[in-house]
Amino acid sequence: MIDRRKVLILDPSPIFRRTLKEVIQTSETHVDVREANNPGQARDILQKDPPEVVFFDIGLPRENGIEFIASIKEMVPKSRIVVLTNHDSAEHEAASIENGADYFLSKEKSGGLRLIDVIHATIRRHGNA
Repeated sequence: MIDRRKVLILDPSPIFRRTLKEVIQTSETHVDVREANNPGQARDILQKDPPEVVFFDIGLPRENGIEFIASIKEMVPKSRIVVLTNHDSAEHEAASIENGADYFLSKEKSGGLRLIDVIHATIRRHGNA
């Protein structure tokens, strides 16, 4: 039986979630992608079916996304966290990394190839850990 990697996408935009899911499933095989549009849904998934990799936007409704990084790490310490956001200041990046994010990418400024590289690095790296 092939070991399937679990991925969670947390983003308030259904269009962005769907697009990222398609990119992940096209570039990686043997991946199960779950989606959440808010931190409550994400917590439920994190507790019931912990993912190896979490992609999310720190611009969360009604919750501090940077602080949520630390919550993810508390619930699933070995998870890899990729921040994909429009809040791409140096301060947000530093705070995200400090709270446990492995990657910080701008939705607007990061090219598609950079995203593909990060998808490969996080999913495959976790598989080899």
